[in-house]
Amino acid sequence: MKKVLILGAGMMTKTMADYFMERCNYEVTIASRTVSKAERIVAGKPLGKAIRWTVDQHDMLEDLVKDADLVASMIPQTAHDLVAKVCLKYRKHMLHTDFISPYLLSIDEEAKKQDIIIMNEIGEDPGLDHMGAQETIDEIKAEGGRILSLYSYGAGLPAFECNRNPFGYKFSWSPKGLMMSAKKPAAYLLEGKRVDIPLIFDHHRIVDVEGIGTFESYPNRDCTGYVKYFGLDDNVTLFRGLLRFIGYSNTMRALVSLGILKDEKEEKNFEGQTYAQMMASLIGADSIDNIKREVSRYLNIAEDDDIMERFDWLGLFAANQIAIEKGIYSDVLVDLMLKKLSYAPGEKDMIIVYDEVIAEFPDRKEKRVSSLLMEGIPFGESAMTRAVSLPAAISAKLILEGNVASRGIVMPMAPEIYKPVLQEMKTFGFEFQKKTIGLT
Repeated sequence: MKKVLILGAGMMTKTMADYFMERCNYEVTIASRTVSKAERIVAGKPLGKAIRWTVDQHDMLEDLVKDADLVASMIPQTAHDLVAKVCLKYRKHMLHTDFISPYLLSIDEEAKKQDIIIMNEIGEDPGLDHMGAQETIDEIKAEGGRILSLYSYGAGLPAFECNRNPFGYKFSWSPKGLMMSAKKPAAYLLEGKRVDIPLIFDHHRIVDVEGIGTFESYPNRDCTGYVKYFGLDDNVTLFRGLLRFIGYSNTMRALVSLGILKDEKEEKNFEGQTYAQMMASLIGADSIDNIKREVSRYLNIAEDDDIMERFDWLGLFAANQIAIEKGIYSDVLVDLMLKKLSYAPGEKDMIIVYDEVIAEFPDRKEKRVSSLLMEGIPFGESAMTRAVSLPAAISAKLILEGNVASRGIVMPMAPEIYKPVLQEMKTFGFEFQKKTIGLT
């Protein structure tokens, strides 16, 4: 019987654990710093076990890894490198759903020598977006075409009927992760030339998603390194973006301008301080009198601008005391957002994956689009949970059943990964809708 170790008991873990125990008949150990969360996921199933573990318990991690056939690292991205080192030591397969790190890229040869697979970026975005794009790319190449451009987008948003707040957003993953990603620069390729974006929200644009709707998009990290994984020419245009409802980017850009998202080394004491006072300190105002007007002047926008109304609705100008005693400015923002931008019982989220490829053939030029929309289950699993955890679980099964020949650092663009994963995802309702548009 195969044994899987899942590190972490967050929102994305239950669907994966259930897949292993109920569909694959694998033994599953869930190790989490909050063991009660792991116990709720296991829910007394005979193949499941929940234990308490924290990242600093290195000896315990080694014991857990030694006893597993595969490790699914569902803890924060910063800890994947540590887990990978232990998996290398004991020759155990590993996977995670986050973006690949420089360290993981550096151990490709060592992982091959150890005859193990470390699967990366096998979730929703990154993950499903990669696989959907690669499927289209391979189809075009099989027909003798050449890829001129690839625009790839992903999103996790409230379902249309549940989009009931002025931010047009609700949290289906870690809010701290969102704040961290908001501060990262990005880069893309325009006809082979690198374009660097220091602040991602300065580079947003409107995107019409075929069959779904119109959104705005901003760049998603540095995507220039994906040329080799997709097998594209050096002079290609390659852009990866995130989709949001209209108005999101300018609002986030204003938060960046205020300094509320800046990196801070030391926590502040917010005891007895109001939100209005915090805003005054951010802009260097002497008092909180007319604080909304002063912030609008600082940002050089009208006091009744949509951005200012969103800040007011969130509570940033309120005279009541800040709810947390210590932290950094972004912690205060996250606390407010969690209270106002969380899903209510029965509300649905949705995930969107959209790829747009322009290809040139000897006798024609085409745009091929593929779009995927999936909504969450009211009072059940969210779309994001399934979109992240199911591709990872399916790929783990492929690895454990010996259906992946690759070794080392593996990405889901490999046909032996994306073809069976996308095929099985269809059984869960995740299927790309495709359309070809002739170009002159």
